[in-house]
Amino acid sequence: MVCAVAINAQGSKSQTTPDLSGTWMLDQSRSNVGKASSASPSNYEIKIKHSDPELRIRRTTNINGQIEERELTYYTDGRGEINPTIAWLSNSPDPKSPKPANTKSRTRWNGNKIVTRSMLSLTAGGHIVQYELIEEWKLSTGGKTLTQTTRFVFQNDPMDRSIFVPANRPDDKRVYNLVSK
Repeated sequence: MVCAVAINAQGSKSQTTPDLSGTWMLDQSRSNVGKASSASPSNYEIKIKHSDPELRIRRTTNINGQIEERELTYYTDGRGEINPTIAWLSNSPDPKSPKPANTKSRTRWNGNKIVTRSMLSLTAGGHIVQYELIEEWKLSTGGKTLTQTTRFVFQNDPMDRSIFVPANRPDDKRVYNLVSK
């Protein structure tokens, strides 16, 4: 029995984690995010450099008509990171409303997925609404498809007597196809 445990423990150490490195293009037909504008198709391409535990993601985005390039760095060993904010909730319909400058997060492997968790908040109707932003990255078995899922999980404050019922919406899902390694 002792030999079986030693062999099993050694086998789990030799497992390798998927390498997400490459240039990836959004597959809009398999994603549930907004449609691409012909004026800025670069919104839908990401470049990843992955040398575990470091994961660097470079993306060009269009924020309020301004083209911005963002490089995000994550560490899959859970040490934590601070990156420019790329996802947040707002109670204002104005696309130019303020957003947090940076987001603190922690990233870890969960099986064959990379999971990043961030705690964020917004003020709505005089109340602070806290939520967790969870992003998951999963590489397909063949390594040709990368799926990013973004989920907002609202936290309940037992001391707050107001009732907050978030809209029931699906997770954001972006499916990327490998363009080059």
